[in-house]
Amino acid sequence: MKIFVGNVDGADTTPEELAALFAPYGTVMSCAVMKQFAFVHMRENAGALRAIEALHGHELRPGRALVVEMSRPRPLNTWKIFVGNVSAACTSQELRSLFERRGRVIECDVVKGNWRWW
Repeated sequence: MKIFVGNVDGADTTPEELAALFAPYGTVMSCAVMKQFAFVHMRENAGALRAIEALHGHELRPGRALVVEMSRPRPLNTWKIFVGNVSAACTSQELRSLFERRGRVIECDVVKGNWRWW
C-alpha cells in the first residue's frame, strides 16, 4: 500500500529515517522523499493502516506534525513523466513553466538527493 506523508522537511529527512519510523507497523518496501512530502510503500495493508492511524499528527521535527494518509491515485487521463539530467539549480516552478507551454500540469516535483528505492 502506498502512503502519502505530508509536511516533511525534504532537506532534513532521509528515506532511512522514514523507513525506521514506519517499520514497527510492517514491512517497508520503499520510501521516496521530495521537498515537503514523501511516499512510503508498505507490503501489508493492515500494517499500513496501523501506521496511518498511529503516525498521522506525529511530530518528526518539533512543531511539524506529519500528515499521513493513503495515497490517492492520479486523476484519470493524466501521465507521469520522468525527466532526467535536470540541473541541480532547476526549481519545480521553472520545470512546470516549461511543460505548461504544452498543456496543463497537475503536479511537478524536482527530486534532488534524498530519493532512493530499496
